[in-house]
Amino acid sequence: MRKNFHFILQGKGGVGKTTVSTFITQYLKDYLKQDYMAIDTDQVNASFAKFKALNVETINVMQDNIITDAGWENLTYKLINTDKSNIIIDNGASSFVPLLTYAYENNIFDVLTADENYYTGNAFIHIVIAGGEGLSHTLAGINMICEKFNQDKVQIVVWINNFLGKVETQDKKITDYPEYKNNESKILAVVRIPTYKGDLFKKDLSDMLTNHKTFEEMKNDTSVFIMSRSRYVKMQKEMFEELNNVDFIFEEE
Repeated sequence: MRKNFHFILQGKGGVGKTTVSTFITQYLKDYLKQDYMAIDTDQVNASFAKFKALNVETINVMQDNIITDAGWENLTYKLINTDKSNIIIDNGASSFVPLLTYAYENNIFDVLTADENYYTGNAFIHIVIAGGEGLSHTLAGINMICEKFNQDKVQIVVWINNFLGKVETQDKKITDYPEYKNNESKILAVVRIPTYKGDLFKKDLSDMLTNHKTFEEMKNDTSVFIMSRSRYVKMQKEMFEELNNVDFIFEEE
């Protein structure tokens, strides 16, 4: 069985990285009905692990801002020995550069994708691009990752998050940015988090994430206002439809 390793990476904090991790996990759990392994390596916030309904395991891979051999060996052991087809790894912003450096120097993605190894599979790096003040910083993450890794070993999935400000406008799309153009051959797909004109959608989404809940929990919670529950149904449906466009990255082989 080949596995799909999903690393959610971004050097800028607070741009929706954990949100992406939860959306991927909810899609696997509630739409595809697949078993999965979810791991939080963020030693500062561990936000992903706070979503109790997603059964996320915490693994500390750093000490004093340095990736430790013991921490990474523990993570690698988990990745190799799980019987789950899809593994989601949410990494903290503080360990972004150290993890990239460690993975590059130790050929981690070569190990995880080598055809001759029974435990290996496909490696995907999901990069969040957020608007507002973080736009240039998050775009720079594309360059940093694509410069480090061979596209034959790592496939890049770009996520567009317009909630903090517009990344794309009518006149400018993600494909128009130099950071995208220069690395286009290495980018497998683009996923867009649905956005809405009304502030109520934004508030409801914020409430869900702040309380570390899933769409399923919120839309089935009778204590939640009925119109909010209706919006959760809509947001879940449209996010899952967007992920249907890249469902091949979750295929069980």
